[in-house]
Amino acid sequence: MQTRHRIPTIFSIYMVDVLCCALGCVVLLWQVNYQEAEEKTAAAASSLSDLAQAKQIIAQRDQTILALSGELDGLKTSLADSHKKYLQISIELDKTKKDRDEVAQLALVRKQEFDQLKKNHAAMEALLASLRLDLKDQKDKSKLTAEQLADKLKAHADLLEKIAKAEARVILLEKDIDAKKLELLLARNKSDEQNVKLKDADKRVIDLQKLLADVRGDAKDAFGRLKVADLRIKLLEQDGSRGQSDLADARRRITDLMASQDTLSRRLTASTKHLTEARAALTAAEVEKLSLINKARSIQATIDNRFAGIALTGKKVIFLVDMSGSMELIDENTLDPDKWPLVCETVGKIMMSLNDLRQYQVIMFSDRFLYPLKNQSRWLEYEGPETAKATVAALRAVKPKGATDMYAPLGEAFRYREQGLDTIYLLSDGLPNIGVGLPANSDKLTEQQVTEILSKQVRQKLKFDWNRYLPGQPRVRINAIGFFFESPDVGAFLWALAREHDGSFVGMSK
Repeated sequence: MQTRHRIPTIFSIYMVDVLCCALGCVVLLWQVNYQEAEEKTAAAASSLSDLAQAKQIIAQRDQTILALSGELDGLKTSLADSHKKYLQISIELDKTKKDRDEVAQLALVRKQEFDQLKKNHAAMEALLASLRLDLKDQKDKSKLTAEQLADKLKAHADLLEKIAKAEARVILLEKDIDAKKLELLLARNKSDEQNVKLKDADKRVIDLQKLLADVRGDAKDAFGRLKVADLRIKLLEQDGSRGQSDLADARRRITDLMASQDTLSRRLTASTKHLTEARAALTAAEVEKLSLINKARSIQATIDNRFAGIALTGKKVIFLVDMSGSMELIDENTLDPDKWPLVCETVGKIMMSLNDLRQYQVIMFSDRFLYPLKNQSRWLEYEGPETAKATVAALRAVKPKGATDMYAPLGEAFRYREQGLDTIYLLSDGLPNIGVGLPANSDKLTEQQVTEILSKQVRQKLKFDWNRYLPGQPRVRINAIGFFFESPDVGAFLWALAREHDGSFVGMSK
C-alpha cells in the first residue's frame, strides 16, 4: 500500500474569514478617518470665516470708539467753558440783586420825603390862600390899620420864604430822584450785559437752551416793568395827587421784579444740577469707553493667538514637551530644521492664548526629564507676552536627542496636582519606547510590542492613580498636540490620552 502525503494548506476557510473581517475593519477605520478629516476641514473653514468676521467687527468697533472719544473730548471742553461762564454770571446776578435792593430802598425813602414835602407844600399853599382871602377881606372892609397890614405883609413874606425853601428842597429831591434813575439805568445796562452772557452760555449747553430762553423772556418783562416804573415816577412828578397810587403800583412792580429774580436764581441752581449730572454722565461714558477698548484688545489678542482644535483653558498649567531625537526629524533618515522651532513657537502661542493663565511650569522629556526654566517643583508666574518669549527662547536652546519616556515626566507633572494643577499640554511626535512597565524579557520584544506595553502602562497609571477622581478635587485636563507623525498609532494614543482626561487632541501636519 502506497503512502500518500497530504499537501498542507496555507489558507483555511477560517483564515479567509479572519482576513475578510480584518479587511472590513480597515475599510471601516479608513471611512471613519476620512469622515473625521472632512469634519475637521469644514470646522477649519468655519473658524476662518468666523475669524474674518470677528476682525471686521473689531475694526468697526475701533473706529466707533475713536469717533466717540473725539466727541466726548469736545463735549467735555464745552461743558467746562459753560460751567466757568455760569459761575461768572451767578456772581454778577447776585451783585445786581444787591444793587437793585439798595436802589429800591433808597427810592422808597426818597419817595416818602417827597410825599412829606408835597404835604408841606400843600399846607403852605392852603395857608397862603387863607392869608390872601383874609387880605382881600380886610381891604374890602378897610378896617386894617397900617401896623396890622405890616404884620400881615411880614407874615406873608415869611410864608413866601418858607415856600421858596420848600420848593428848593423839592428841586434837590428831584435831582436825587434823577440820580437814582441814572443808577437804575446803569443797573439795566448791567442786566443787558448779563443777558448777553446768558445767551452765549445757552449756545454752548444744549440742555440749558429752554431755561435760558425763559430767563431772557423774564429779563425782557423785567425791563418792561422798569420802564413802566419810570413812567409812573414821571407821572408822580407831573401830578402829585396821583403820586401815592402810582408809587404803590411801582412797589408792586418792584416786588414782581424781585420774584422774577428769585425765579432766575432757582433756574440757575437747576442748571447747576444739570451740569453736575452731565459731568457724571461724561465720567460714566469715559469708564465705559475704557472698558470697551480693553475688551476689544482682549478679543483681538485672543483671535490673534488662538490655537485651533483645542479648548484653551487653564490657570495653573504644565507644558510637557517631547525633546527626543525624533523632534527634529521628518522620518528616521530625514532632518527637518523647522520642526523643533515650530514646536517651541507652538508652546509660546498656546501660552499667549490662555487668558486665565496665572502660573505655569515647563518639563521637557526624552530618556530623562529636565526643567529648562529651573525652579524645579515650584510654579512660575506668568507676566504676559514677555514671559512667553523667554520660554520659547529657553526651549530653542535645548538640542533634541534620546528616546521617549512618558512615564517619568507625567509622574513628575502630577506632583503639582496638590498645588492646584488644572491643565497639562503634551507636545510629542511618537509613542513611549522606554520607561516603567516592561517585562524582564523586553529585549526579545519587537518595537511595536514595547510601545504597546508602555502606552498601556501610562494610560492605566493616569486613569487609576495619578488622575483618579478625588473627593472635592477636579481631575486634571490633558490636551495633546501631535507633530508630523507617520504612524496612525501615535495619533490614536495621543487622542485616547486626551479623550480619557477631558481634553482635546490636534495633529500638526507637515
